[in-house]
Amino acid sequence: MKRIVLLVVAAVCLASLAGAGAAQSTEEVTVTVHVVDDAGNAVGDASVTASWEGGEATGTTASNGQTLIDVPKGADVSVTVDHADYVLNNPARLGTVSDHTTRTVEVHAPTDGEITVTEDGEPVADATVTLTKAGDDRAAATGTTASDGVLAVESVEAGVYDVTVRKSGYYEQSTTVDLASTDSTTVDVEPGTAEVTFAVTDGILEQPLEVDVTILHDGKRDATLSTNEKGKRSIDLRVNTKYTVRIEGDGYGTHERQLTVDETDTSRSYRIERTPALTLETANERVLLDETVGVTVTDEYGEPVEGATVRVDGSSAATTNAEGTAAVPVETAGELELTAEADGTTSSPVVVEGVDPNGEGSNDDEGSDDESSSSETAADDGMPGFGSPAAVVAIAALIVGLVVRRH
Repeated sequence: MKRIVLLVVAAVCLASLAGAGAAQSTEEVTVTVHVVDDAGNAVGDASVTASWEGGEATGTTASNGQTLIDVPKGADVSVTVDHADYVLNNPARLGTVSDHTTRTVEVHAPTDGEITVTEDGEPVADATVTLTKAGDDRAAATGTTASDGVLAVESVEAGVYDVTVRKSGYYEQSTTVDLASTDSTTVDVEPGTAEVTFAVTDGILEQPLEVDVTILHDGKRDATLSTNEKGKRSIDLRVNTKYTVRIEGDGYGTHERQLTVDETDTSRSYRIERTPALTLETANERVLLDETVGVTVTDEYGEPVEGATVRVDGSSAATTNAEGTAAVPVETAGELELTAEADGTTSSPVVVEGVDPNGEGSNDDEGSDDESSSSETAADDGMPGFGSPAAVVAIAALIVGLVVRRH
């Protein structure tokens, strides 16, 4: 019975601790948000939304311009305000909230405006225009000009703005406009180029390379040039423009790099490496059966390749050592195709002939045929039916017979 009571007490304590931990993890603090206009007057009936990572809460200001919003303790909070008569360009940053606090958020009367971009008085389309209000490092509005060179800006805070205009091929231009006293301004831009010097070297040999360099803009070829014996070449390119640089060279394949040209002359150095390749060389072209043929495998720089698989007619037969060499057994007569493979790269095939010394068509067989022909010829030149030794023996026997008969 006592044991049951102890277990119940322990369970209650654990539950209490768990509840305390949960309460601590969701502890909240209250933020009083005070919304005012640029004259400091309270703004009532404004919808205020406090946001933090993973959540948000909303309140509505009373006639005194205040509303209470509960947020997690220690949260990094920002506030947006929605009102029929006022605007807020960007969320107000409250920062980390650790206890109850009051924060004032200033809203402004909305205004519209037009930014016109020209070149020598002619409209410039597709220029990017950014407006940043004085005192804020965040853009209040951004967009691109239409075919008439105009960007229409709507419902931004009245006040002074920095206007920045950017367009590929043009120098960046900036100006200031007070959208509280005017609703339009014009910015004139000027085209320009900057000299870019390219230097291309072999990343392994550290040697300059004579290669072709193609400059592409928006996927289309803008220019092509070739580097000189020092691996260098210069070209004028449009300022504030992003390019793709395509480098092509014999044995090096194609390499692409991204390039952004600013408003000053610059240089770019590119290191490229040869296209991975394997070369297999054999010590002999003809090898007797059951013997081995020595092979050497090198990479694109002529360096020995360790661990390359050497295949004979597609079947693995040997692996190269640290010197890039291997002894490959020859087990089949006729032409055999040898290749090397390493890291997904395969060499061009090399043909080796396997020679059977006892088989038909071998060089030894051809020699035997020649000797047989010679023997047959010699036999034909002696007595009929006898080879040269047999003819000598027969003549000797005939002479002995005649002598015996005479006696």
